[in-house]
Amino acid sequence: MTDNEYKKIFSKNLNYYMDLRHKTQTDIINDLDINKSAISSWCNGTRLPRMNKVEVLCQYLNINVSNLLEENCENNSYFEFISEDDAMYPLLDVGDIAVVHKQDTIDETSSNNVGTYLIKLNNQETIRRFLESQDKTYYTLVAMNVACKSIDIKKSDLLGTITILGKVVEAKNRSAFK
Repeated sequence: MTDNEYKKIFSKNLNYYMDLRHKTQTDIINDLDINKSAISSWCNGTRLPRMNKVEVLCQYLNINVSNLLEENCENNSYFEFISEDDAMYPLLDVGDIAVVHKQDTIDETSSNNVGTYLIKLNNQETIRRFLESQDKTYYTLVAMNVACKSIDIKKSDLLGTITILGKVVEAKNRSAFK
């Protein structure tokens, strides 16, 4: 791999994790006492940092070194979804962003709160929290918005009723600043 390819990969990964952690170049300059031109060149892919700076960035962003240096890092399995309904209001309103881990299955857990998932239901993409019944035979799909009804789906009927697009790992509530 060429030096330019490494710069491009590092830049892409650094910008992704800065966005995911809501950090700006100014935050890094102030919090880590890193030179403005250095962070700018790392973010735009014209230079690579020394390894000690990579480690400092990783600690700051709470990630592994491989997340910044490797092309096949975990950010390839995440995407942003812009909410199309208010089912999860006040956490997410129409136009707010959810960071979603791509997966087509529901996680196994010992808790009855299985997680919050982006699903396709009745030809519409929406987000719901999944609760497993005590007898483990069905899921209740819950919306935070009390105007939206909860839906009970038998586990055996789940994949015929909905399509799982991924698990929600973060909500970016932009509507709060309107």
